[in-house]
Amino acid sequence: MLSPGLLGQKIPAVSLRRPGVSMPIETKLHAPTFRKEWVERDDLVRHLAGTANRLVLVSAPAGSGKTTVMAQWRSSPAEPRAFAWVSLDAGDNYPARCWWHIVHALQRACPELDAGDILVALRVQAPDIAGTFLPLLVNGLAKLEKPVVLVLDGYHLISDRGFHDQIASLLPRLPHAVQLALITRTEPPLPLARLRAAGELTEIRARELHFGPAQVAELVANVAGIELSEPDLTDLTSRTEGWPAGVYLAAVALRGRPSPSAVIQQFTGDSRFVVDFLAEEVLSQQPAGIRQFLARTSILDRFCAPLCDAVTGSANAAELIDVLERDNLFIVPLDDTRQWFRYHRLFGQLLRSDLARSEPEIMPALHRRASDWLRRSGLPDEAVSHAQAAGDVAGVVSLIAGNWYAYVHCGRVATVRGWLSSLGENEMTAYPVAAHCGAWAAALSGDRKSLRRFLPVIEAAEDDGPLPDGIRSLKSSAALLKGTFGFEGIGPMRAAAAEAVTLEPDPASPWHAMARAIYAAALYWSGDLDAAAARAEEALSAPACVGIIRMLASAILSLVTLRQGKPARAEQLARSACDILADPGSDLGAAPQSALAYTAAGAVLAHRGLPREARREFERALRIRRGQPGISPWATVEIQIRLASVLAGTGDRPGAVALAEEARLLLSSAPDGADALLDRLDRLEQRLAGHPPGVQAVDPLTDREVGVLRLLRGTLSMREIGRTLEVSQNTVKTHTSAIYRKLGVSSRQDAIRRGIDMDIL
Repeated sequence: MLSPGLLGQKIPAVSLRRPGVSMPIETKLHAPTFRKEWVERDDLVRHLAGTANRLVLVSAPAGSGKTTVMAQWRSSPAEPRAFAWVSLDAGDNYPARCWWHIVHALQRACPELDAGDILVALRVQAPDIAGTFLPLLVNGLAKLEKPVVLVLDGYHLISDRGFHDQIASLLPRLPHAVQLALITRTEPPLPLARLRAAGELTEIRARELHFGPAQVAELVANVAGIELSEPDLTDLTSRTEGWPAGVYLAAVALRGRPSPSAVIQQFTGDSRFVVDFLAEEVLSQQPAGIRQFLARTSILDRFCAPLCDAVTGSANAAELIDVLERDNLFIVPLDDTRQWFRYHRLFGQLLRSDLARSEPEIMPALHRRASDWLRRSGLPDEAVSHAQAAGDVAGVVSLIAGNWYAYVHCGRVATVRGWLSSLGENEMTAYPVAAHCGAWAAALSGDRKSLRRFLPVIEAAEDDGPLPDGIRSLKSSAALLKGTFGFEGIGPMRAAAAEAVTLEPDPASPWHAMARAIYAAALYWSGDLDAAAARAEEALSAPACVGIIRMLASAILSLVTLRQGKPARAEQLARSACDILADPGSDLGAAPQSALAYTAAGAVLAHRGLPREARREFERALRIRRGQPGISPWATVEIQIRLASVLAGTGDRPGAVALAEEARLLLSSAPDGADALLDRLDRLEQRLAGHPPGVQAVDPLTDREVGVLRLLRGTLSMREIGRTLEVSQNTVKTHTSAIYRKLGVSSRQDAIRRGIDMDIL
């Protein structure tokens, strides 16, 4: 993997399966399908279909029928708009994951939405949601030809403050054709008062969702197949206070009962009574096999038949699920093909409580079986959760070690860090491979404190390897970490990278190529150009040199060859590095390490006498580095020195001085081995201070004059320079005279020497 320093994305090891983070979880993008027992809420649907307010808030306690009403609105003939539906879960507290599903839902509802660049902004280690992703999303939505309603179901499950802030930021910028609808049990931390005062908020609360007598009668008839007498209907409506879930639970209990009055008289809307009633009047009427199946599968947030078979040890889960669905035993289908389901939340809670009372000793084994199945099925996120619930520390560590690399590669380093947070200091020490994963995740997050806590654990461990991610040993991991991020200085970075080269000798491993690429970078920043070129060539020739490493090695080698006076080769390498970023299948375009490719491209453009174009590349590279700061500053210093030189050459001295000061501050924080960079910075600062010793201050050269000066450095004649620039020979002579005058020289060679002194060349 690489770092916000050099790399920051991980190297896809051949043995690892990429988790399902590149595709949405299908079951999250489906609204509930029509059920025959639904009571039509025509009044609410008409109200919703007639509103164009920016935000629709449906907020009420559990079981109030919020999702049902919204699903009816979605499918109503009175509503012509398209709907994008996302069912939220606790995992969506990682904002990038949540936005990932939101964009996919919008794209399905609105096929004309160009989501390519929008999704790319999420596929980095630390996505810039507010500064990059949201503007891209808003701009994409603004181009939609037809209106759309975005529904987020289960918004109360979101506790991440950052995501709430992002929604609050998005709301005032939503195009008029886009409406946001939130389904929640709790008041969301959003600026509701401001929206309400501005007339931009439509609210549906528990009072509007409660059933009246007619709707209670209809639901009981649909579910139980009976018509209540007027007294019984009044009694049930009063006892449930119109709470739709309570009415539904009562209706289920009324099925086949000879005396509805007796059942209703024992029913209450108190939640504890509802739970007791379900246990006594619903579960107790089920066969023992069904009750056991319900209880043991209740540990699953969502389930399918094969998963249930694995957890319960049965072979007929598909048949049992058909029975549950047919009998409406609080099972909710999550997709159109009815492969995945979940239990009604209240029902699931009841089942889990019953399991904890009746078979507490079996719960760890059930969670362990679930974790094993989910692992085999390529669902590591859920597998980790069940391993945690089972208290299986070794299982958690194994899952993290086998999947951290793939998750980081897809920009989900926060997910990895969340997994690791469940392990205490004792576990991290007892399982050094967990400290290894934690160290890489910390380095990629710019967390020096955690990195320094984990690194000694890795270095002190006795491990023969290889590790699950393909690294040869923990010792190699430590060397790669220090050689990649260089957080102690260029000197230690160079020594660690050299060690990594010896520890990763297998050309078939991507870590072999990575070790040589990071060593090339350390050598380059040390000023050892020939050795840097040799190591970069080794990395590029390695058979397992994957895209991220090839990009890094090509960019470093481009910068080296340019300083060695090989501009054609440098341009070819810079183009190769940028082509890797432009690959539609690549996730690297906005990753921290991509800045080196843009830096190489800018350096080539500056050498060709195109300072404005070079400035654009350098500024793009610097934005990426600043947007995702990491532990290693060296790539940032490289950009700052080069951009400052371009700014100085085009007359922007204040901008150049500011960049030079930033570079000086970074270098002073870790000066060990930074002599070469410090020397380059010294020469730049001398130039910015006025002029190098013995050189008079001059007027800045124009872009065209800089281009002519660079061509004068070669062997071309005035006529040949004119052909290259597509101007006349006389025009070249005019530019040359202006260059001599501004530089205070009288010959071509003196002009070249002065240009080098002034860091123009």
